[in-house]
Amino acid sequence: MFQAILFDFDGTLVDFVDADLQSLRWLHVHSGAAVSCEAFLETAVDAIMAFHQLVAEQAVDPLLMHRWRLQNTFARYDLSWDDAYVDLYRAQLIEACVPFVGVEPLLAQVRHKAKTGLISNAYDVQEQRARIAHAGLDRYFDSIVIACEVGSYKPEPDIFWHALAQLGVAPEDALYIGDSVTHDIAGAKAAGMRAALLSRTPRPAPLADYIVSSIAELHQLLDKVLS
Repeated sequence: MFQAILFDFDGTLVDFVDADLQSLRWLHVHSGAAVSCEAFLETAVDAIMAFHQLVAEQAVDPLLMHRWRLQNTFARYDLSWDDAYVDLYRAQLIEACVPFVGVEPLLAQVRHKAKTGLISNAYDVQEQRARIAHAGLDRYFDSIVIACEVGSYKPEPDIFWHALAQLGVAPEDALYIGDSVTHDIAGAKAAGMRAALLSRTPRPAPLADYIVSSIAELHQLLDKVLS
């Protein structure tokens, strides 16, 4: 039986992609951008992927993500830029942050049986904590670790060890659940934990100790490993 269950946030407990697209669509309308919404969204998605690569290369300040991405998207189509767009987008992103169906009952049940933790790779701690709170999930965790606070990002094992130290639990007594094979599963295993992949589409994950395809399946798994 595990003493602690730890979770990833975006993609596992909440749908970041949907919230992001909602917020971009809102900004597209609000700004009166003279380009199709489809083109605007496609460019914005490409821009955020390019930004993550720059962060990995330590070539840009991670906290500039929204500004860099939006400015590059507007510049791509020679659209008029307003610095207020960054805060407007951020506010929409927080507002659109809601948990997947079934997540709250799952966390409420797990918390009665084990210590709980959350590990997020987010760059902006204030924004991410606001998103977690808006989703109503902060109350379910004994420990919440945001990567930018500790200076370590998944899949580095240090961030997992930091969360485990806060919980007072050894790696072999903890299970980590996430949706990324590269960041969540590989990172948790490197830290000495068991790992469960939540994959809504089939994909290979030889490192994962468990694979589930939905929150309902995850609920069943946790019922079993915590019984």
